[in-house]
Amino acid sequence: MLVALAVVAVLLVLIVAGLPALDRVLAALAERKASEYLSAPFGHPATVRLHGRPFLTQALRGCYRDVEVLGGLRIGEISGATLVAHLTNAHLPPRELLGGRTTELPCERVTGRLLLPYSELGRLARIPGLSLGFEGERLLATAALPVPGISQLARVSGEAVLTLAGRESVWLQIRGVSVAGITLPSLVLSQLLPTLNVPIALPPLPYGLRLDELRPTASGLVVDGSAEAVVFRKVA
Repeated sequence: MLVALAVVAVLLVLIVAGLPALDRVLAALAERKASEYLSAPFGHPATVRLHGRPFLTQALRGCYRDVEVLGGLRIGEISGATLVAHLTNAHLPPRELLGGRTTELPCERVTGRLLLPYSELGRLARIPGLSLGFEGERLLATAALPVPGISQLARVSGEAVLTLAGRESVWLQIRGVSVAGITLPSLVLSQLLPTLNVPIALPPLPYGLRLDELRPTASGLVVDGSAEAVVFRKVA
């Protein structure tokens, strides 16, 4: 009897000791499987990380509380962008981890943060020679424009303000405009304003994200977006 109890105790200890290793194996397997559904925007296998422990209970339920996806990508005409996205309650049946034939990965919500280079935004704005740069706490803009009273293109500068126009487009306004540090008269400024207030046509965001917030930073424009009830399909 004592020997049997000792054997059971040893087995329990071995099982408990092996759970962390099993957890890591399941997490790696689920990350690899999820990547098959989430890689389309990147053009290569996405980096996927599962959060929340233990993974074993999530795998058994087939529901993952927080799936993170990250990497560099091209979005339409915008090169050099990066994306960090989080899927909430992503559903991947246990049989899929064992080689099942599921073709969809649904999730309740996706939030994403994109970092867009200013050079690409300047190109999309269609303002001749537009350059955007972050200094201090402000986003500044310079452009080569024809200015009334000046016989050649002048370097115009001012503060760039990016705002949301709905949840699908961005509007650029350049304020406090000056030429070579000289503040322009109101008459001249009124003639320039139409060329300094322009939409920036962003391409559709990955994962069906819709714009929530914009924030200029030293590294680029941070774009936050979200989407509800998204279904991902396996990349062929």
